Order: sequence, then C-alpha cells, then structure tokens
Amino acid sequence: MEGVLEGGMPLWINVALAILAALGGLELVKYLISLRANRRKDKAQAAQEEASAGTQDAEWRKNELELMNQFVETAKQQFEDLKQRYDTLLEEKKEDRKLKQEYRLQLAEHERKIEGLQRAFTEEQARRKRSERLYCSDEKCLKRKPPIGTYESDMSVVSAK
Repeated sequence: MEGVLEGGMPLWINVALAILAALGGLELVKYLISLRANRRKDKAQAAQEEASAGTQDAEWRKNELELMNQFVETAKQQFEDLKQRYDTLLEEKKEDRKLKQEYRLQLAEHERKIEGLQRAFTEEQARRKRSERLYCSDEKCLKRKPPIGTYESDMSVVSAK
C-alpha cells in the first residue's frame, strides 16, 4: 500500500502533524481548541446577555405599559369630568332657554297691556276733547252730558256760582 507507513497511519496525517509541529506544534493545537472553546463561550455569553437584555426590555415594556394604562385612566377620568360638566351646562342652557321664553311671554303680555292702556287713554282723551267741543254752558240745559263740573270749561261756571 502506498501512502501508508508501517504503523498503519496514512502519510498525509504524518505530513500534517509534521507541519503542525513545525508551525508551533502543540501551541497551535491549544490555540485552535481554545479558539473553538472561546467561540462557544462567547456564544453562550452573547445568548445570556441577549436574555438579560430581553428581560430588561420586557421590564421596560412592562413599565411603559403601566404608564400608558395610568395615562389612559387619567384621560378617562378627565373625559368623564368634562362630560359631566358638559351635561350640566346643557341642562343649565335648557333652563335658561325656558326662563328666556317665559320672560319673552311676560314681556309680550306687558306690552299688550300697555298698548291696551295706551289705546284706552287715547280714546278717553279724544272723547273728552269731543265733549269739550260739544259742551253746553247753559245751566238750564237738562240733557247735559257730561254733568257740570266734569271738564275744564265748566269749572268757570261752577266757580261763578
């Protein structure tokens, strides 16, 4: 068999071992082994740090969620307060509208009464003026309307007696 030494080891392994021995031998093997071990250790450490970061992230998110819940509760409370104020204002506005309508009705009623009184006064004044023109100053007049002493013009007659 070609390529095999007497001990049963292939030739290429012997060559590789010789090169290894020449390059640093056992130190190179130690370095390669420690490199592989460090990679595993670094991966484990990275996984542990990632888990730790995940835990911190979860805590941060939990705190953020709590703050958001507090904010939502505060906003809900403020909304309820504003809604209650708004409802109160609407009720007051309805009451004010009712009072305003009542005042308008009262004002219209008073205006109607004043107009009636004004009309009655104007009519009475016109009737008196007509009566003044039609007044009979003769004391012997039996059908006198209005009676003597009712108007200004017959005051002189009454005072003359």
